[in-house]
Amino acid sequence: MEQSNKLPKSTAPYFKIESLGTVDGPGIRMVIFLHGCPWRCVYCHNPEAWAQKPSQYITVNEIINKYQQNKMFYKNGGITLSGGEPLLHSDFCLALAKECFKHKIHFVIDTSGAYWKKSIILQLIKLKVMWLVDIKHIDTKWHQIITGSNKKTELSLIKLLDQNKADYIIRYVLLPKYTDQPIFLKKVGLFIKQLKHLKSFEILPFHAFAINKYRQLNIPYKVKTIKTPTPAMIKSAKKLIINAR
Repeated sequence: MEQSNKLPKSTAPYFKIESLGTVDGPGIRMVIFLHGCPWRCVYCHNPEAWAQKPSQYITVNEIINKYQQNKMFYKNGGITLSGGEPLLHSDFCLALAKECFKHKIHFVIDTSGAYWKKSIILQLIKLKVMWLVDIKHIDTKWHQIITGSNKKTELSLIKLLDQNKADYIIRYVLLPKYTDQPIFLKKVGLFIKQLKHLKSFEILPFHAFAINKYRQLNIPYKVKTIKTPTPAMIKSAKKLIINAR
């Protein structure tokens, strides 16, 4: 169920704002991290999004005003909604997208694809939204191990974006022992080769940056003993995906 269905369409819960984000879309960006996510990814960097009740809220007008006050810093960037899962608050995403389109602000939605509505996605595509979508795992069993869900809804979202010629990037976190199996990397490659409008595909190395958050929140960090993959491991994974037959 959509978490923001009792809120005004122009309001959503959030837990963090980055004023000068550089990894959530092109250029320097204002990044708003919305509260809530139905998945519990073992390597999640933002477990604070899982809290039962959000502590603060933000409106579309507040975001636009904050952006406009500092727009000199965002000359080659824009606004990004991340999370958590921003599409849990789909009416808010749409309301913000309309304002960004109106003010000619480049707008990105960073989504896991864990929750989405086709009707909203199609409207967002018309508003020239750029998408960052993660593939958690191509295999159903491993997808459930990683996310807690066996529903690979991100794959259906990617297909919908591609069919409608959306501007989108796919990202894949390389997590040793979880997402680095050669047989499944090849399947990721085969999936990608079916797409006609993919802007780029990125492999992101796992980092245990969030371990202190888990300690503070008293949440078990299941991947605390796993090391960041080496450049050679990233290169090998890319080769398997690119050369998939």
